[in-house]
Amino acid sequence: MKTTPTKEMMKALLLPCFGLLWLPLLTAQTEQPEQLSDFTVTPENGGLRFRPQSPPMTQIAGAPIAFYTHYWEFGDGGFSFEESPLHVYEKAGPYPALLSSTAHYDDNEKPPKKTSKSVMAAAGVSGNPAMGDVFPDKDKTIAIKTNRQPASDEELFCVISYRNTGKYTTDGRLHLFFNEKKFSASHFAFLEARTHNGERSEALYSQTNPPLLPDWSVLAAGLSATGEAAPLFFDPPLLPVAEELLQKARNAYREEQAWRFSNLRPGEKRNIFVTLQGTPNMLRDTSAFIHLEGIFAPFDPAIAADSFELEIEIVSSHDPNAIAVSDNRVGYRGVAGKKLDYKVRFQNNGEGPARKVELTVSMPDGLNAGKMRPLDWYPKCPLCTIPRQSGSCLDTATTAAGLVFTFRDIHLPGSHQKGVTDYDSTKGFVRYRIEADKDIPKLPFRSQASIVFDKNTPVVTNFSKTSFKTGISPGLKIGYGFSPDSAAETGYFFLGASLSPYKSWRLYPQLELLTGLKGKTAIPDHLTLIEGDTSKLTGDLDTLVSQAIFENGSRGFVSMEIPVLLRKNFSKFFGLGLGGSARILFENGEDRRRVTTIQTVYERTGLAPNIKYVPLGAPTETVEETAQDVNTTTMHFSAFADLTLGSVRAGPNVGIRAGGIFGERETRPFVQVSLEYKF
Repeated sequence: MKTTPTKEMMKALLLPCFGLLWLPLLTAQTEQPEQLSDFTVTPENGGLRFRPQSPPMTQIAGAPIAFYTHYWEFGDGGFSFEESPLHVYEKAGPYPALLSSTAHYDDNEKPPKKTSKSVMAAAGVSGNPAMGDVFPDKDKTIAIKTNRQPASDEELFCVISYRNTGKYTTDGRLHLFFNEKKFSASHFAFLEARTHNGERSEALYSQTNPPLLPDWSVLAAGLSATGEAAPLFFDPPLLPVAEELLQKARNAYREEQAWRFSNLRPGEKRNIFVTLQGTPNMLRDTSAFIHLEGIFAPFDPAIAADSFELEIEIVSSHDPNAIAVSDNRVGYRGVAGKKLDYKVRFQNNGEGPARKVELTVSMPDGLNAGKMRPLDWYPKCPLCTIPRQSGSCLDTATTAAGLVFTFRDIHLPGSHQKGVTDYDSTKGFVRYRIEADKDIPKLPFRSQASIVFDKNTPVVTNFSKTSFKTGISPGLKIGYGFSPDSAAETGYFFLGASLSPYKSWRLYPQLELLTGLKGKTAIPDHLTLIEGDTSKLTGDLDTLVSQAIFENGSRGFVSMEIPVLLRKNFSKFFGLGLGGSARILFENGEDRRRVTTIQTVYERTGLAPNIKYVPLGAPTETVEETAQDVNTTTMHFSAFADLTLGSVRAGPNVGIRAGGIFGERETRPFVQVSLEYKF
């Protein structure tokens, strides 16, 4: 039978089809496209002019004008941090160029990705410009610079420059250390290294050049057994300075990468480019100082080994105005006198130079402003004097608002100033050290900076946050326990230990283990009288039985008690707690019993109601004595309140604990008095 399609059937067939057609459009509207930093290349003056084509930015409301900074690798060992650099290649050919752009004051969720592509260059006709380096002064033989501050889940590009300042060509090693041990988690994962002068990773070099056992007497003559030049595949012994630098770095860092270089000529400088990936663990250490360290270890003893430590700050966004602290987690112990280093970075984003920059940094409770001292600052200038001298200077002051650092009569170029291409020249910083008070509250604290360029609107930075690590506070206890409702029952002594987190400025748990001991003591005498127990015998005879039961003995015990409580210290000298405990009692002793029985036989005469009992003979008395050893194990549960007086956070204190022991029929009170020392 032929079936005619209904309207409902047609809808059921067509709706999924329309849904499939609309799905790509809906997906395209909801997913944010990945941003790329593209670039163009044009020939100019015998080289290539590189120009970025970065995606548009979304200005953060109230922030300075958003802008990009750029990092270039030209594929031949050269690099640049300029916006549109000109690079001249020594040899013609294709080169893998790379651009990474960083957006500042940008509200886009996804930062632009790096772009790599091959460029075709002609041989330079106007002379190859000097190879870029990042050396801070002429004496250093190694230096490091990054393209930006590190952030979680972002790539960080590192330039490692090294050079030979000696008179002879040398081989050697280059080391990079990262992920400091003082932080609980790693901040970086190593992605890759890009080399351009034959450098090889230490692992690769070892695979291709297995070490030979050298004949030192032959090598001393400079010849091999065949009379030819001796092979130098063996590792020369480390020079003392290099060995000391490496050992120090390995004690401070978890991760190390090393490269073998060769034939580094006098006066020659080279660059290695490394990419590190920020891990999600960075988020917990935002606004903290971290470091990268490079070590230059030449084999030539005439050339000194050298190291370079780069300080960088973990950021959540790329804001050039920021504050960071050297330790974002400190221990409770030894915090008194702890020295914290703070660094406030700033950048003039104006269209002209700034003559005055004022930084006001809020002061957390517990930091001693009187023991603050500036360590380093830029722009470089002397500290202001009283009376103030003429010229540039840095003024420091303490006000109700916090610490105030003022750069006076300086010239700090603006990043949007015409003719300014070096963005580093528009940046400045103040680094200072401050000491914690003895009684600093053991609570998280933070600082924030307000930056004013000339008379412009203040720029407010992020917060630097420092919290306390949760430590462990053990304690030793000795005390005496007793039952207040029984004057005849003796108490017992106990000895034990306590364990709690060392964060005694808040409500905290405490666990204890107490061992009690009570020697054998006499059980109070107990007399039971049973009178008038009459039993009928035969005929008219009755027997009257009376008993006196006298009981005593001795008891001793060993106990194991586990109290668990919550405590709160309301000051340095007074604390309260509530808790409960489980106690196992191992009792041992002896029970003694003496039973005295008196029997009297009576004859019953007469009729009711005139019945008379006439004793038949004298009463008889019998005595029975027994003794029995006792070994029992019982479990007791209790609840209590706890009062401590003295050095309740760390040191000696006296405790009074009172509560009740739950039994089958009644709750018995108990009291413990203790002396405790908390470490």
